[in-house]
Amino acid sequence: MRQVCGVLILCLLIVAVVSSLGLAEKAPLNLAIVWHQHQPMYWNRLTKEYELPWARIHGVQEYIDTARISAEYPDVHVTFNLQPSLLWQLEDYATITLEEAALGGLYQYIGAVDNHLKWIWALATDPTGLSAEDRASAQDQFFWLNGYMFDDDANDPYYDGAYAQLNMLADSIELSDQQLLDAAALFLLWQTSPELHEAYGLIGFRDHTGFTVDDVIVLMQAQMAILQDVVTAYQAIVPLGNELITSPFYHPIMPLLIEHGWSQDVMGQLQAGQDQHQRLLGIPAVGVWSPEQAVSEAAISLLGDAGFQWTSADEGILAQALGHTPSLSELTTAHTWDGVTMFFRDTELSNKISFAYGNKPTAEAVDDFMGEMATVWNALEDPTDHVLTLAMDGENWMFLAGYPNNGRTFLRALYESLREANWMNTVTPGQLLAEGVTSMPLSTVPTGSWAGDLSTWSGESDEDEAWARLASARILVANAGDAADALEAIYAAEGSDWFWWYGTDQDSNTDDLFDWLFKAHLTGAYAAVGADIPDVLGLRLVPPSIENLGEVVPVIDGAISEGEGWDEAVILHGTGELVEMRLAYKETNLIVVVETSVDPVSWIGEEDLYLSLYTSGALGAPANVSTRFSGQQLGFELANAMQIRFSKIDPDGTGVVSRYAANGSGGWRYASSIGTAAARAVRIGERIEFSIPFSEVGIEPGKSTTLALVLERPNETLDVLPQTPVLAGIPTLIQGVERFSVEDPAGDDHGLGTYIYPLSDEIGDDVFDLLAYRVFDSDDRWQLAFDFAALTNEWGGPQGFSHPILYLYFDVTEGGQVESSEEAAAAHVSMDPEHPWDTFIRVAGWPSYGRHLWTAAGEGPLLVEVASDPKRGRIIVTIPKSIMPKIEGWHYVLVGSQDGYGENYLRGIAATAAEWVGGGNPSPFWAPQIYDYLAPSSMSQEAILSSYDEVLQHYATLVPILIEFNNP
Repeated sequence: MRQVCGVLILCLLIVAVVSSLGLAEKAPLNLAIVWHQHQPMYWNRLTKEYELPWARIHGVQEYIDTARISAEYPDVHVTFNLQPSLLWQLEDYATITLEEAALGGLYQYIGAVDNHLKWIWALATDPTGLSAEDRASAQDQFFWLNGYMFDDDANDPYYDGAYAQLNMLADSIELSDQQLLDAAALFLLWQTSPELHEAYGLIGFRDHTGFTVDDVIVLMQAQMAILQDVVTAYQAIVPLGNELITSPFYHPIMPLLIEHGWSQDVMGQLQAGQDQHQRLLGIPAVGVWSPEQAVSEAAISLLGDAGFQWTSADEGILAQALGHTPSLSELTTAHTWDGVTMFFRDTELSNKISFAYGNKPTAEAVDDFMGEMATVWNALEDPTDHVLTLAMDGENWMFLAGYPNNGRTFLRALYESLREANWMNTVTPGQLLAEGVTSMPLSTVPTGSWAGDLSTWSGESDEDEAWARLASARILVANAGDAADALEAIYAAEGSDWFWWYGTDQDSNTDDLFDWLFKAHLTGAYAAVGADIPDVLGLRLVPPSIENLGEVVPVIDGAISEGEGWDEAVILHGTGELVEMRLAYKETNLIVVVETSVDPVSWIGEEDLYLSLYTSGALGAPANVSTRFSGQQLGFELANAMQIRFSKIDPDGTGVVSRYAANGSGGWRYASSIGTAAARAVRIGERIEFSIPFSEVGIEPGKSTTLALVLERPNETLDVLPQTPVLAGIPTLIQGVERFSVEDPAGDDHGLGTYIYPLSDEIGDDVFDLLAYRVFDSDDRWQLAFDFAALTNEWGGPQGFSHPILYLYFDVTEGGQVESSEEAAAAHVSMDPEHPWDTFIRVAGWPSYGRHLWTAAGEGPLLVEVASDPKRGRIIVTIPKSIMPKIEGWHYVLVGSQDGYGENYLRGIAATAAEWVGGGNPSPFWAPQIYDYLAPSSMSQEAILSSYDEVLQHYATLVPILIEFNNP
């Protein structure tokens, strides 16, 4: 027995030695980390001041910290994209010009002024000069920081009791002048990296109160000194093996500029970015960051024409180029297009740093990351000619993703692990190119971005209006000879950030300021060529409330009656003469009911009294900035005035609404069609009730219009309802014949019976509870309707909903497969072998996440249309028959929780629920990751979803429902 044990031990030792030799012989994994440092252009070219302070604030913390920490790890090589307009802003803050010095005041101590610095200076020198509105904003915003200094725990070592106390007080009382000045000074202090407090003489200000103007000056001067050191800090890490790259100057979406015919602007911005990069950093950039990782064939070719050798793009672009989900080998291979090398990022791993690891203990997060790296290294037979690329924002993750100590602790732990891993090389793309990295040519470069397509920046009405406005200014500047000042203003207006915040798919809480900055750049372009400035560029937007209209069945009689369905209407309340407005629709008409503080019948026959519903218009329609009679701005562009003239109402209370169209110069013309007179009926009784055809105001189902109701006389506004505009959404209408319907049990949104929702208050009850599925035949397309117990849109999904994601499988032709689609593998299910799927569709609230169709034969993604009817809780999917001729057959309907950063955009369900993770899953690696599933009526959803086997390692096998058409 001893001999047997001895032989066994010897064999194990030999295996260990051989394995060690094998590991030693295997080439290390090449890892390229690209950090993208970017801020919008907050500088207002008309006032020469900054509307928002974020370039300065991130400059004195995240931007300086990432360079300093990189210098601590000379063996870890990374790449920084220093976006040109960010560098311009940092340089502006860091330099006091002679002209600025002559102005005195703030400009004695820092090179640029922003809204926060102006408030702080007023508090320090003359608190009475601060308006009540600005004072309230200051009390709110002087605590807008990653709150590590408010946490008295070991993870965040910089606790400041005085600042924490003020933070609590600010939520309950109006701070005194001294308290608000203390908050302002501590805000300046903790904007500044605490690791620099000692070096810049700021330690004594911690946990301090009773600040003076002299203290504020010291803090401002320290920030200016740090901002002067930012560029130097990045210069210092280049000799250590790190790479610095640039971008088009103002961060434009290059494919969209090219689509508009402005390729020369792309080249101009690339050259401007490279010129500044070389001026500030001393060397030209070899690589270039495509803003928002937005690429196209033409865009990549222009990068090559501008002299750049490489860029990075998202994994999804490579998948589209290849026609399939890339293998690990394909993802880690460099590719080329027209002489430019493209490194495609691993999206999931990049997003883990950007969004996930901050919620884990640092050691656990780094261990997870290194485990992912080991998995990649082990899976590559020979990593020599491969590189795993991670590309992400360089600052947002530090303060937004929950990391303790503003991300510094994690970053150091990550770099330390990378330094110690002898099986990994951290490399830069420029280094790989210099060493002759192996690459593969691409046959195409699909147009897209890190978000999938370009719909975040184009397609919504506000976005398209902004592009049209930019196009008008661009043509004017071109016709004037592209004068340098005018062209520079145009370049600034081409930045992606303005279009990012337009529309309902993103919300900054300061969208009105981004709109104002965009208009300021366009105004600068008009002024530079001496042209008349359009009135609309002087209009400051008021962010509208978003409402979805429901359908009613009214009689236009001046009263609200039972059975008209008014509980589906949007109800808006006022406090003046206009007490209440109800908004709804009937078929293709907008229905409005108004309750007034006096009997509206008393207004009949009154001269020069008008009730006007002002609305926005179709794309390109002329718009005025103020109302027709009273001349009041309403915070949006007024294309239509639907007016009731009380002197023209008949004694019995009947009449018609008249439409007046804006001419774009303040004038209005009568524009109603005689053919729509019956549909423009008005009746005044207990209330004022009227109808407006969609065609009169240029709206259609599936679109929205901004509106406000005004009671006015010539030169006098009597009342406005509501006080801020409303963006009223008209739902997409089902237009086909219902051919099939089936109900799903209510309350079964618990997966296999134990699942619970994530704990976040932002994910409400019943949002994953499917109630019914219907199929409609509409000429050349199918329409599928999915009714939910609740359909909410807290996050502004442009397709009308935020939370559910649908995975739809169809067995309607011969052949197919039982394994799930690669585009839905995260659901952890398989299909019935008797009914393999041949077509798969993913549906989500964001176009880039879900409006795609794939086939088991490898076609796709093809695009379908996704819309919603929120009042009905309905998601509507429209499929052209040209891509799916047949739909009768076997269908699988799965409902999960949508997560823009999850695998296949699916939010996980773990054993224990957390804020952004579901719970109650007994086997997270093998049990289904879905909440609801349309099971055959004779079978149990819970039993089917429980059919997984953790021991045998197979997923649950789903059973489809049979779709057979009713007779039409």
